[in-house]
Amino acid sequence: MIYFVRHGLSEANVKKVFAGQKDDTPLVDEGREQAKITAQEIIIEGLKIDKIYSSPLKRAYETAEIIAKEIGFDTSNIITESRIIEYDMGSLSGTPWHTISSAILVGAENVEDPEMFRSRVCSCVEELSKLPENILLVSHAGVGRILETVKEGIDAKLFYDLPAYKNASITKIDWIK
Repeated sequence: MIYFVRHGLSEANVKKVFAGQKDDTPLVDEGREQAKITAQEIIIEGLKIDKIYSSPLKRAYETAEIIAKEIGFDTSNIITESRIIEYDMGSLSGTPWHTISSAILVGAENVEDPEMFRSRVCSCVEELSKLPENILLVSHAGVGRILETVKEGIDAKLFYDLPAYKNASITKIDWIK
């Protein structure tokens, strides 16, 4: 089974700027607390986590470390997985949040192709779903959104129109085999 956790609240979230891949922003104290609460939810639910994979970006990796420590998982065994790094928002990275549609986002300068984004994320999830272990993926809002396009049968170009998972929320990914 694969469980997905979006990273805790980050500096970019607080500043209300698009982080993407280029703004490697850390968590804020509230984000660290959110990660601890998520770990407690994992414990309360009795979820056995055998492996933890994290995006290499600070906000995700720090979330993974906090959860690992809280659930008694050896942090040296966290696996960094570049295929679950956030969507590259190109020229929008570091700019203030504003309401934009997927069409505007995927049309911005130097952004990642959404089909390639979905392909890299799905290749990771499909590979890991074949393993017998319970796996925790710690990643980003865009990655959660692109996974939802698969679940809902929606064109990858429309991923940003879907709502983001809440910071440090846990979601069972059971629709990709």
